[in-house]
Amino acid sequence: MPGLPNNVDSPASVLPSGAEITRRSGSNLALSFTSLPAEKRAAMCSFYAFCRVVDDIVDSHDTSAEAKEKEIHAWRQEVRRCYEQQAMTPLGKELQKIIQTYLIPPTPLFDILDGVETDVHQSRYETFDDLYQYCYRVASAVGLVSIEIFGYSDPQARDYAVDLGLAFQLTNILRDVRYDLEEYDRVYLPQSELEEFGVKESDFLIEKSTVERDRLLHFQYHRAESYFHRAARLLPERDRENFVAAELMTEVYYRLLQKLYGKGFPFGIKPCRLNRLEKLVALKRAATGARINDQRSPRKHIVVMGAGFAGMSAAYHLSRFGHQVELLESKQYVGGRAHSFLDAHTGVTLDNGQHIFMGCYYECMDLLKRLHVIDRLDRQTAVRVPFLNRERKPSLLDGSRWPFPFHMLGALLYYRELSLSDRLNMLRFGWGLILGPKPDESTTAKEWMDSLHQSERACLALWEPFCVAALNEPMKTASACLLWQVLRQSLFGSAEDGSIYVSQVGLSDLMMPELERSVQATGGAVHHGEGVHLLEFEDQQITKVRTTKGREITPDACVSALSWQALSSLLPEDQLLTRQAQQIQSSPIVAVHLLVDQLIHDQPFVGFLDSPVHWVFDRTRQLSGTEHEGNYLYSIVISAAYEMRAMKNDQLMKTIWDELVHHYPHLKSAQILHKVVYKSTDATFAARPETEKLRPKWKTPWDNLVLAGDWTQTGLPATLEGAVLSGSRAAHTFY
Repeated sequence: MPGLPNNVDSPASVLPSGAEITRRSGSNLALSFTSLPAEKRAAMCSFYAFCRVVDDIVDSHDTSAEAKEKEIHAWRQEVRRCYEQQAMTPLGKELQKIIQTYLIPPTPLFDILDGVETDVHQSRYETFDDLYQYCYRVASAVGLVSIEIFGYSDPQARDYAVDLGLAFQLTNILRDVRYDLEEYDRVYLPQSELEEFGVKESDFLIEKSTVERDRLLHFQYHRAESYFHRAARLLPERDRENFVAAELMTEVYYRLLQKLYGKGFPFGIKPCRLNRLEKLVALKRAATGARINDQRSPRKHIVVMGAGFAGMSAAYHLSRFGHQVELLESKQYVGGRAHSFLDAHTGVTLDNGQHIFMGCYYECMDLLKRLHVIDRLDRQTAVRVPFLNRERKPSLLDGSRWPFPFHMLGALLYYRELSLSDRLNMLRFGWGLILGPKPDESTTAKEWMDSLHQSERACLALWEPFCVAALNEPMKTASACLLWQVLRQSLFGSAEDGSIYVSQVGLSDLMMPELERSVQATGGAVHHGEGVHLLEFEDQQITKVRTTKGREITPDACVSALSWQALSSLLPEDQLLTRQAQQIQSSPIVAVHLLVDQLIHDQPFVGFLDSPVHWVFDRTRQLSGTEHEGNYLYSIVISAAYEMRAMKNDQLMKTIWDELVHHYPHLKSAQILHKVVYKSTDATFAARPETEKLRPKWKTPWDNLVLAGDWTQTGLPATLEGAVLSGSRAAHTFY
């Protein structure tokens, strides 16, 4: 660390040249200078050396705080002399030259000095606004000087430099959390956010991860990634050739950010870095045009209508891509047709219907991992589904004992409900499903199974339960195309694809509050209890969104994640899309939550064959800590409940209880302590061949309106995966 000469108004005079300081640093930033012409390369080396030297002052362990402030003050004096053409030090003279040549304004240079001086006397930041000011000074100001050297003609380049500097600095902070705390006793993550996520500073000093720390770091990652995309949207096209060095560095830093995410934000003693090969790959990628900065569309203010799983997916990815998002939800809760509510009698949060996730729900799993809430799911490895038939004989469809790719073959060969001929025929069926053609769009699932020589027994014991569970439609009317797709993904995918996940928390709480924080952190908002009242259209555009609270929003674009019924009421009546939505039929689900005084079964769930009751899920664990602990809670699910939805509750309960007693005779002496009946008339769209022709694509006749929702053309039935996939796809329209 260079020392001060006797004259404290002058910075250290015995320093290597700017080029030598840059060469020794081994910095990521210095890598990009090789792309510059010789004169600009020399200028950037001098400027970088200035940044390096002043930063090293405050990082020294051998210098007192008072001495550090004197050195920073000396550099302020030297910068002032540079503008008076009276620089005293060799590095100051280099800086003076580039100031004169490129007309560098003084403000960003003094901002840099103010920023590094902050590290002398401040080691914590209460809010992100506080941290933003620091990052602006030590990183964005560096970018503002750099673009003067690169050259630009579009004033928007300054905004680009500011956001790109933020992205770089937030990536550095995320990489160096443990190092900064151990080495300098500095924590650059906002204290308010540590408190919000329940993280202690001591959590940063251990290698072993914690759920709270990981959620905090995933949140910081989301913010940093958003700034990369924001900057990319601001890069002026006419200045792109001048900013090659910035683009090279962007790719290096963006790859570093993705490496941190991919490795789960490692907390070893040494910070995670790109190795030499990874840096070269990043530089080559950027040089050949495959880079994040290839985005063209500007940052948009986008209204997402509806906070079901499709809307939440769209809002998250749009905010991740750097857009400003307003998510409107008419209810006070999120989740849409897959939501939860608090039962006042038990104090337990119940879902309106029992929904599952599967390992093949790739978009769902990706979103839950990004929010780091996947620990809120219970996982059952591979396909393992217990059934009871009418004779109360148990059968188990178990693929967990066999290695991939033989797991489903083993499961089917040992499934008791199938005859020997059915099991042998299943081999041919499996190969046909994997290698054969997709069924015709007009074919029903029953017609398709008949064409594949599936027996009535196989249909009753296997395909009908699967079809009703996955499509919410009986085989005689269900779409063969949709069943074909689901079977390929879940039954004949990998062992992990067949894993079953059940949420431990209510579906409305699964992604909250993490998703709302992520939207807010990137300049957006989630509005509960505020739906869409009216849409105004003009010249193939949505021009205004009027909300149920009387607000008028003038967005750049909209994503509708509303149901087909809700959207059709907002669109002009003369549009084909309106007529399509109006013709889509609904399929119901009935869910009954029972609190009983006796154990029904002790498995996560059991399926009933040839029964009006389809599934019985054990939710007893939710009673823990309540006054009802010691009793038993079960969720009974009846899919495609066309007949059941019309029953009065007393008749419905008698039918269900009779079925439970039939399968579990010991329940004759049991008492129902409490019941909740939830009839979802419009639980899903009716997954029939005729409906497939009505499901719209994501693009609409209006240039700035995109559709999301499980009822759009996702190639999947009305599953949580279809909803999340549609939201992700809608967001990528604005990538």
